[in-house]
Amino acid sequence: MDVVGDISVLVVDDSDFFVEITSEKLNDAHGFTTNTASSGRDALESLREQRVDCVISDYKMPGMDGLELCTNVDSEFSIPFILLTGQGGEDVASDAIGTGVDDYLQKKKIIDGERLTLLATRIRNVVGQHRAQQKYERLVDNTPDEIVEVTTDGQILAANKSMARAHNTTRPELIDSQLTDVLPDEMASERLEYGQRAITAGSAVTFQDSIGVRHFHNIVTPLSETGDTNTIQFISREITQQKHDEQKLKETKRELEQSNEKLDQFASVVSHDLRNPLMVTKARVDFIRDDAPTAHVETMERNLERMETMIDELLTLARVGQSITDLSQVSLCAVAEDAWGHTQTGGGTLELDVSRDTVVGADYGRLLQIFENLFRNAFDHNDTPLTLRVGTLDDADETELSGFYLEDDGRGIPPEGRSKVLDHGYTTSDGGSGFGLSIVTDIVAAHGWDITIAEGQDGGARFEIRC
Repeated sequence: MDVVGDISVLVVDDSDFFVEITSEKLNDAHGFTTNTASSGRDALESLREQRVDCVISDYKMPGMDGLELCTNVDSEFSIPFILLTGQGGEDVASDAIGTGVDDYLQKKKIIDGERLTLLATRIRNVVGQHRAQQKYERLVDNTPDEIVEVTTDGQILAANKSMARAHNTTRPELIDSQLTDVLPDEMASERLEYGQRAITAGSAVTFQDSIGVRHFHNIVTPLSETGDTNTIQFISREITQQKHDEQKLKETKRELEQSNEKLDQFASVVSHDLRNPLMVTKARVDFIRDDAPTAHVETMERNLERMETMIDELLTLARVGQSITDLSQVSLCAVAEDAWGHTQTGGGTLELDVSRDTVVGADYGRLLQIFENLFRNAFDHNDTPLTLRVGTLDDADETELSGFYLEDDGRGIPPEGRSKVLDHGYTTSDGGSGFGLSIVTDIVAAHGWDITIAEGQDGGARFEIRC
């Protein structure tokens, strides 16, 4: 199968016999679409009237010879050109290459089988290369990256549309200008230095630079060496938005760090300024215990214990609002069992419906607080005996944990009240602070997770946390 596709060939020669027989054989034996012209002038007219993929021309012709025709074809049409000549001297070959001829063949016996096959092969080669080059040029022209080819002294040899558009000019105006004409001198000089490094290394070099508020990621590649001149290609991709995003991320991180510092300061103030008077009051209650009525003393002790609990939860609430940056793979079973051991669970049973190999990326201390608060909440709002169950959500797989749940077999939470119980300060208990579940909500949010409330398998409350 011909991977190049259909090819249209124009055969040019002042010999009617040669053009007719060559055209016919290229058509019949090799499947080319062929047309003929008997002079350079006729060839140019033919090219203006129809699509041609390759020109085959004799060298010696009256008027416009083959090299002159090649020059005109190259400037006006830029299509492959193969020169045929009966004079095989080195001078002709040198002139042909210098003029821009794509290939060069002896005309002698060209219409014979083997020679004609060689010509057909050369036609397919030059047309294939030309089409590949066109595809590459279209790709280069359509990319938003700025692409420019320059010599090591900064002369621009080629540029794409994006390069011209970025500098408010056209490609023809860029050609033969200097890199310093479109870039600041220091920036142009630095880019050429990177170009020299690429030539020395024999491979691409990457670097970043800026012009005004625009930032670029650059790749410079050594291309070819013509005589004593090396050429290099720069591909510059604008990364201004990326730089802005990075700066914004740094600012956000700095703001989070400042916020965490303020939360630490707040926690210290609360711990010192509230706990100290509380401790003094507790001591006074102990002092009057023998003289005051027992009922009054017990009421004061309960209120003091409630205040101490509220202070503890307020401190926890302040700290869980801090950003989480240190995650590790935590065993879901292990953290649930640890939390169970830290909680007053008399009359309760813990069931683990989860593999001991199941882990979750979390801050261990914060995840421990989630389970402790959920366990405590269950016992505060239900009678014993009480069974609590921890498991993974149904859509979890063996490779990645999508979420987990904790449920009890208690009274449950009515649907109309589920949206309120996670709010700060909401409680249905006279002795509750209303902070327990809001602490859970804040820790879940700090991990980037979501929490919802549903009905458990046995009618109790079910807290689902999706990671």
